[in-house]
Formats: sequence, structure tokens, C-alpha cells
Amino acid sequence: MSSLTDTYEKKYPENWVVMQNRIEQCFHKMTLDEKRLLILASPTARMIDASEKDAIEVTAEQFANECGIKVSSAYKQLEVASKNLLNRSFSYMNERGKRVGVTWVIRAVYEDGYISVCFPDEVLIMLKAFDASNPFTKYKKENVLLLKGEYSIDLYHIAKKYEGMTTFQMTLEDYKLELGLPKSYNRINNLKARALEPAIDEINEKTDINITYENVKRGRTVTGLKFTVKPKAKPQKTLEEKRDPHTADMFIIDGLNDKQLGRIVRNPAFIAEYNHLVSPTSQAGQSQQGWDFEMVKRLKEDASQFGKRPIKDYLDY
Repeated sequence: MSSLTDTYEKKYPENWVVMQNRIEQCFHKMTLDEKRLLILASPTARMIDASEKDAIEVTAEQFANECGIKVSSAYKQLEVASKNLLNRSFSYMNERGKRVGVTWVIRAVYEDGYISVCFPDEVLIMLKAFDASNPFTKYKKENVLLLKGEYSIDLYHIAKKYEGMTTFQMTLEDYKLELGLPKSYNRINNLKARALEPAIDEINEKTDINITYENVKRGRTVTGLKFTVKPKAKPQKTLEEKRDPHTADMFIIDGLNDKQLGRIVRNPAFIAEYNHLVSPTSQAGQSQQGWDFEMVKRLKEDASQFGKRPIKDYLDY
């Protein structure tokens, strides 16, 4: 299972944001508009297989519509965000053990009504290469760009990373480090009131997931947080809304027993076409048994998400 995940070249629709988890470690240093600009540019970088020479355009109208802000202020916000990214840098150790410094953006052009930015190779690889060696997180643009809280995007990204596990724990120190919290948040009450509960409330209101948390204690002292992440239930469609005379037969699983569904999800073609639906670190991404269980469950719940070919075609291999 893991080898197929490693070797399959994953492709995602344009409305999906897909980023290596390394980017999350830098998110907390960015302003809200810098994060938005990176999120909006990331699908284009992936779809066109961008190089350092490729300018990725983001219009003021697009920025305003996607982020729920006024068009009149969008261009200025874009300009400031791109200039910040031109001046913002990170570093890494190369194969010779030498430290390399890189700016997030290497070139920005300010046109009438839009800007175009060029990313260095080190950033582009985090927006294009996704496999077991480069763990990644994915989510839909519309589920994140309307978030406006200072820490909401950061927590959403973390939650989506672990969504396949349902629950995950972080020490208080790790939480503060991941979100780049100042020392004033060392007091647990201050942390919860400013950098935890407002973000959870906004995520639960505006996105596709619900987050709850509970304290992890050692004695009477809170040492960490245990999060539970659950996808929101999708609105149930009526039979007529679901029916499409051209594609209805594609999603029919009526009459298929669990053994047949298991055979379908083990088809190498099915795995290649749908392994992007699970995280490589989830149980479904780590073992054949975990994959079988998760995919059969999803087929029963909503077979329409598997629409690349008629479901029953996968029985023959």
C-alpha cells in the first residue's frame, strides 16, 4: 500500500490546496494576507508544473472574492503581502551540510488589477511534490480562505493534517511552537482565550470540519491538548437531485456485497486513482487492511465521490 502511495503521481483539482507539511512550520511567521496569497498561488503552481521563471498571477478581484474582502482594498493587501514575502526568508541544510538561505518570492510584478509572483525552486517543490518522503496536507480553498482569525488558518492546517486519525495530541510547548505564540501565552487561560478557542469557533463555523479539545494533565497541571477532528455531515440530497441520466450508473453499488466491494477497492487502478483521498500517515495509507476498511466504508456512505469510471468496472482485473 505505502509503495503505491509513494510512486503514484497525485493530481488534484484546481480548487484544492496541497502543500508539504514543512510549509506549516513557516505559516506562523506570516501575516494573514501572506498565507492567503500562498494558498491562492499554490494550485496554479501545481497545475502548470511551475518553474522559477513562471509568473503566477493573482487578481485583486479573485483575492477579494475568495477571501471575502472588499475589492477596493484587495490590491493594496496583495501588494503588501507580496512585498513581505520578497523580504521573508527561511533556511535549510543542503546535501553538503551547508546552510542555504531562500526568500519565499524571488520576483513580483505589480500590474493593473493583479500581481504576478515567481517562487524559488525550494518553495515550488513544497507545492508540487507529495509522497511518503514529502508528507503533505490537502484541503479545499473555499474551506480555508474565509478564515480571518490570527491563528485560524494555522490550526485548520494542523487539524486537516491529522483528520484521518480523528484524534491527536500536542504538548503545550509544541502547540505554542507550531503557532509561533509569544511568551505572554505561557499562561494556559491566556492561550485558550486568545489562540485556541476563537480559532476553533471560527473553524467550526466556516469550514468542513468540527474540532473539539480536552486538557491533557499531569496531576493538576495541564501539559497538553487532545484534539478530536470530525468532518461535517454533508447535506443529504434527494433522489432526484442525485440522479443524472448520463452518469447515474457510475455510482451504483446496489447488489454488491462486502466481498465484491473489497475486491473493487483492492484493484490497483482504483488505488492509483483514489489514494489521494487518504493521508499517507493515516491507517488507510499505511496498510492494505486499513485501506480496505476505509474505502469500503466510503463507498457505502457516498459512492458519488468515486466518479472516474463506473464502480463495477473495478471488479474485473
